[in-house]
Amino acid sequence: MLNILVPVDGSDNANRAVLYARQLAAGAGSARIHLINVQTPTQGRAGLSRLITQDMINEFYTREGQEATHEARQLLDTTGVDYTSHVEFGHAATEIAGYARDHGCARIVMGTRGNGSLANILIGSVANQVLQLAEVPVTLVK
Repeated sequence: MLNILVPVDGSDNANRAVLYARQLAAGAGSARIHLINVQTPTQGRAGLSRLITQDMINEFYTREGQEATHEARQLLDTTGVDYTSHVEFGHAATEIAGYARDHGCARIVMGTRGNGSLANILIGSVANQVLQLAEVPVTLVK
């Protein structure tokens, strides 16, 4: 089975990557698309009320990740392509490359720009970091 990893963040570029991966999967015979959204929660509860627990914070970021993958899942549901969807926590590029390795993904298909912050521009894009870290081919979709 061909496993294709598609990082998604709800952006138009990410959704175009999903459409491209969908074409690859359709032509492969037996394929599964792995959607991944990586959330980078702030550490600790500094300045937050004692009424807000770390579990509540984690649940919030999980919901944010599920919302970010919603449109991508709809794009795949309409065609019946086999897929799975995951929300991970941590540094985006590291989590994406690690997920691809740990789940036997043969390639990564991702958008060139997402819904990142100004910090991502200053540090370097997630796409560039994934290119450096990934052990499998990475296809960038504009």
